[in-house]
Amino acid sequence: MEPTNISPTRGNGKDILLQAFHWNLVKTSGTGTLSNVKLSWYAILTQQAEKIRDLGITILYLPPPWVDDSEWKSGEKHGGGEGYFWRDFDLNSRYGTKQELIDLVKVLHSFRIKVIVDIVLNHRDRFRMQKDVWEYPGPAWRVSGNDTGGAFFDGSCDLKIDRPEVYSRFQSALNELLDECHVDGWRWDFVWGYHPKDVFSLIKDTTKQEYFSVGEYWQAASIQDDPMFQRYGSNERSRILGWAKESGCCVFDMVLKKEINSGNANYLKYGLNLSHDPKERELVATLVDNHDTGASPFSPANGWGQRVWECPAFFKSRAYAFILSTPGTPCVYWPDYFDWGLTEIKDLIHIRKQAGITFNSEWVDLTEKYGGFAAILKNEKKEEALAISIDSGLHDPSSDWKVAAEKIGEWTVWLRK
Repeated sequence: MEPTNISPTRGNGKDILLQAFHWNLVKTSGTGTLSNVKLSWYAILTQQAEKIRDLGITILYLPPPWVDDSEWKSGEKHGGGEGYFWRDFDLNSRYGTKQELIDLVKVLHSFRIKVIVDIVLNHRDRFRMQKDVWEYPGPAWRVSGNDTGGAFFDGSCDLKIDRPEVYSRFQSALNELLDECHVDGWRWDFVWGYHPKDVFSLIKDTTKQEYFSVGEYWQAASIQDDPMFQRYGSNERSRILGWAKESGCCVFDMVLKKEINSGNANYLKYGLNLSHDPKERELVATLVDNHDTGASPFSPANGWGQRVWECPAFFKSRAYAFILSTPGTPCVYWPDYFDWGLTEIKDLIHIRKQAGITFNSEWVDLTEKYGGFAAILKNEKKEEALAISIDSGLHDPSSDWKVAAEKIGEWTVWLRK
């Protein structure tokens, strides 16, 4: 059931997200892609703010903001400092100082771009972190008893978010980001081991109303004490949408991500973003890849990055044509545009805006007639505004349409004349 005592943090329906980082940016051992660069990542993003605006982005999504001096090594690969094994709430991270974060947000706001940051509530490892803020073992940890959200992996390093001393520290840290750094919301990392009501409560109990928040519920296998399995059973679609409804946030469309990874345009229509219920379409953020699923620009420390569930290279342009033409709140991955030059992303964003496509736009399914993915999308006035063909037999909707962008042999997008 949708919470009623706060406003949902899902933006205005017209937003475009940009994940403004990747896995290989910073490394504890100094061999990340920034190892020979004097500027911090925050400072570089500040310099890139105008380009980000011109791309058409409305929300920038930043990496975890807290200090991380973790280290890891696996064979010839090594790293640490990426933010996901932060040790306390010091905002002077390897991505830049607290003041640089404040300056970055100020510049982005001047371009009417909102800013959200990645919040890691439960992604911890006592063997990697130094001087953790909570003594281990101790009452802050699941090893002292169950917590609200089931086990994160083996449960040995789960924080008990419902413990007053833990909850209050997170609440204070989020307020610092809102009140002093002026960020606009959150990306909740890997929402295992804590409950959507924990997220809902933290948003409710912060001093300002967040603009946009999105969670990463990425859990296809059965976890006995995961509250989403207990509520919604084995149906992955129901669990993902249930998390969004109970938290008041958006949630990444991992059902669509699976279909994108298939490399088959016929399956794209089965994503959550094309649900027949417009209220469900509003709940999801769509993505092609992120810092975990996809590659990152090459680093001597870690090669091409995580690459744990990546979109096939031949399908990437098609996938962006799809998410930027259809409902949901689309998210662009920084390297795809800024490092690897998928310039069609910019064209597709501006076409989406020109057509007036929103996170709950109605759509007309043409796939049975033409194969692949083919559809007509409607704007807020319920007018047919955009047509799209991906690996389909739809080559010319009618004389009422003009080609707005295309990649020969892959996809075409039309706008109504």
